[in-house]
Amino acid sequence: MSGETVRPSAKTPTRDGRPSRSLIRVVIAVCLLMVAAPAATAPVESLDRIGDLSSSGLRAAAPAPAPAPTPVRPAVQGASDAAAADDRVLHLSGWSIGGDESRTVITVDLSHPAPLRVFTLLTPTRVVVDLPAARFDDASGGAHAGRGLVAAWRFGALSAHRSRRLLHTRATVCIVRAYFDAAAPAGKKRVVVEIVTASRDEMRRAGAIDVGSAPDAAKSTVPTRSEAVAPPSSGRPVVVIDAGHGGGDAGTVSPATGMPEKTVVLEMSKVLVRRLRETGRYEVVATREDDVFLGLGERVRIARARHADLFLSVHADAEYDHSVRGATIYTVAETASDEKAAALAAKENQSDSIAGHVVEEAEPEVADILADLTLRETRHLSHRFARDLLDEYRRHGRLVKSQPHRQAGLKVLRAHDIPSALVELGFLSNKEDEALLTSPEWREKTAASLVSAIDRYFAGRNALAGPTKDVGARAPASP
Repeated sequence: MSGETVRPSAKTPTRDGRPSRSLIRVVIAVCLLMVAAPAATAPVESLDRIGDLSSSGLRAAAPAPAPAPTPVRPAVQGASDAAAADDRVLHLSGWSIGGDESRTVITVDLSHPAPLRVFTLLTPTRVVVDLPAARFDDASGGAHAGRGLVAAWRFGALSAHRSRRLLHTRATVCIVRAYFDAAAPAGKKRVVVEIVTASRDEMRRAGAIDVGSAPDAAKSTVPTRSEAVAPPSSGRPVVVIDAGHGGGDAGTVSPATGMPEKTVVLEMSKVLVRRLRETGRYEVVATREDDVFLGLGERVRIARARHADLFLSVHADAEYDHSVRGATIYTVAETASDEKAAALAAKENQSDSIAGHVVEEAEPEVADILADLTLRETRHLSHRFARDLLDEYRRHGRLVKSQPHRQAGLKVLRAHDIPSALVELGFLSNKEDEALLTSPEWREKTAASLVSAIDRYFAGRNALAGPTKDVGARAPASP
């Protein structure tokens, strides 16, 4: 048709080979979408969506939708919370001891500022660093080699809120300075303690040095456990299970593996406490349930505060002769039954001083006739309980060959109104005994035997009058 102007179709190129304007719009729209939408998160646009944009001439093109926020997974959130909580815990690192036997410098890095108290103890000679509850990578409680004036050192929990570093010194010393070092690495607070040789009188007269803005925070402001607990009201006999040692007092240590007594006896005590509670026959009290230090007097006070009817302290032994093995039962007496019993009592009674515990003034000795009679009856019942323990061990366990029942002046057994015994489960110095002491199966079996012995003891007491409890008005013992 001559004279007619032919308009090109929107879907075809022009006669000179150039693309049409509509096609250019579509290409531009596609390019803009590819640039605006994040490649990793934007969904692939459908052809319909592209057509909508091209038909509007890009005048009202909507921006690419923002990617949806990534949901926080609960596990990740929990890990974050745990990490935040861990950041609030005081961490210790970078212990160092330098110098010679006339002047020695001790340093330690803290993860954040915290109050400390530094002081000395005379018998035996030690430097003590008290601080809030803290974590230290090598907190086994065992002794570590020292340097200069420091012969050895140990670290451990003194309570749920306090930690302690004990530095055993080669001579009498005094603290010259204790301070935070301004030149500490970034993000750390470095504590520096300088000690020098001193006379015995100078060491005795020296006072504590508080480092930090709140010295009282390093002291124990929490009531002792014996003050915090109340007597049970169920009427059932109260049995106290005492896991020996703990915190900075490791007790006996296996010469073969380094396994500390405090860990072995705590695991055994936990099993025994559980088995006793499962019977439903007793009120069961554990003096400690984690790796903390308790003084010997505090263990007795816990038992008396709970009006205990029976007290069993759990320990593990060691001997130079590594062939010696088996359990030993101890009861209290003014005179040791033999040299080995005297040696063990001396070792166990040092628990307070090993952990740097300042022993409080002793309770007054019982003097009246009624208390004296109570003491005699208590010791008689303690012997009955020891016989029950021995009988059960003969049936299901292994006793030492020589004198399995011994007597000694053990401080932890000295409550005059609570029948008490101490069981040395075995010898960490013997490989066969250590294998048993660290075996879950052996712990369950031994706990069952101990429960049977406790059952026999209380069954035998049904026909006996129990000792009078000297607590306030001297209330009678539970049946």
